[in-house]
Amino acid sequence: MFRFLRSVLRLILGPSGSGSRDEIRVSVSELAQVWLKYNQGFAPQGVAKAEGTPGSESTRSGETHPEPAGGSFFSQEALREFFEPYRSLFDSQDAADGFMSLLEFLDRYGTDPSIVPVRGDSEADELYSLRGVLEKVSLREHSVNVARIMLKLLKETYRDWESLIPKALVASLGHDIGKARTLRESGLYAKADHPLISAQKLGEIFSGREPLWLQSVLESIRDHHRPTRDPFTLLLVKADSRAREMEAASLSKELRTAEWSKWFDVRRFLEISLPEINLIKTGNKWNAFSYGSLVYFQPDFLYECAKKLAKEKKAIDMKLLRVSEKEEAIKKVVESLRQLGLLSSDLGETRWGKSYEIQSQRFRKKMFLIAIKIDAFGIFPHEIERRKEGYLETIERVVPAGK
Repeated sequence: MFRFLRSVLRLILGPSGSGSRDEIRVSVSELAQVWLKYNQGFAPQGVAKAEGTPGSESTRSGETHPEPAGGSFFSQEALREFFEPYRSLFDSQDAADGFMSLLEFLDRYGTDPSIVPVRGDSEADELYSLRGVLEKVSLREHSVNVARIMLKLLKETYRDWESLIPKALVASLGHDIGKARTLRESGLYAKADHPLISAQKLGEIFSGREPLWLQSVLESIRDHHRPTRDPFTLLLVKADSRAREMEAASLSKELRTAEWSKWFDVRRFLEISLPEINLIKTGNKWNAFSYGSLVYFQPDFLYECAKKLAKEKKAIDMKLLRVSEKEEAIKKVVESLRQLGLLSSDLGETRWGKSYEIQSQRFRKKMFLIAIKIDAFGIFPHEIERRKEGYLETIERVVPAGK
C-alpha cells in the first residue's frame, strides 16, 4: 500500500529534483485519508479482541486465525480504532508519521509468532509452560490486544487520560516488535532479548520525529519484563499480562482466567505447603520451620506453592508466571491469609513479611520471612514439631530483627 501511494505521488508530483515544481510535502497521516477510501474490503479478521472491549470474542482451541484479506494491517477498521479517533492528538504531539511507520512495520512482520522460540528470552523463559499455546498468537494479534486493554486501563487510571493516548498506543503496539523474525535473524539475539531490541527498533522508527514522551516509552518497553515501580510501565505490564491471560484461555480448553479470589483456595494452599515444614533438604536448606505458635516461611516457597495451586486449579495468572511480578504474587498470597486471620500479629495490617533473627547456641541468622499461625494447618502443633531434624532442632529463639 505504501509503495502504491508513493508511485501515485511520483506521477502527480513528477520526478524528484526536477526543479520545475515547488516542493510539496505530504505527511503519512494525511495520506491515511487516501488509503482509507480504498481499503473497504480489508477488514482484520485474525485479531482476537480483548475481553471487555467492543467486539470482543473468544477463540477456542483448534480454530483458525485467518489473515486479513490482502494481508494488510492498514484496514479501515484498524485505522478507525487506533488513529482516526485520535488524529488531532497524534498531530499535536508530532507522533502521527512515526505511528503510521510503526503500523507499517507490524503490517510487514506482524504475522510472526508472539512468543520467541529462543532460549534466554525473558518472556519465553517465564511463559515456558504456555509457549505451545501462545505461539499460535501472532505478534500483530498480541500487540493489538495489548493496545485495546491499555486504552481501557488508561481511562481507569488517569484523570487526564486522553492526552496520554498516543503515548499508550505507541508503547502497546511497539513493546514487542523486537520479536519479529527479521530482527531475530539479524543476530541481535546474541546480544539482547526482545524488550531491548524492541526499544532500539522503535527508536529507529521515530528517528527525526520524536514526540516529547518517546524516551519515556522506550524506557517502559525496555523494562516491561523487569521489576519496576514506574506507574506507566506498570500499566503496560498489566495490559501485557491481561492480554496473555486472555489469549491462553481463548486457545486452551483446559486453562481459564479468573479473579484471584475465585481460584485461590487458602485451605488447599496450606495443604500443599504442609509437607515441607521442618524438612531439611540437600545442602541443609529448608523452606519452612516451626517455632512456638508460628511457622516461618521463606517467601519464594510460598510463591512456588501458589504456582502449584494455580496449575492444579487450571487457572492462568501472569503474576505467577512472570518473575518480574513475583513480589506482587507473594503479596496476594499474604493478603489472602491475612483476610482469614492466619498471619502472625508481627505483620500487622500492611506488612507482607518481616526480618527475623533466628538464634541458637551455635548461630544467629537474619532472614526475611512470613510467619503463619501454626494452628492454621489443621493438625496438632506437636505433630509438626516432631518432624524437626538437624539444626532446626537447635533453634532456641526467633525474634524480630533488631530486638
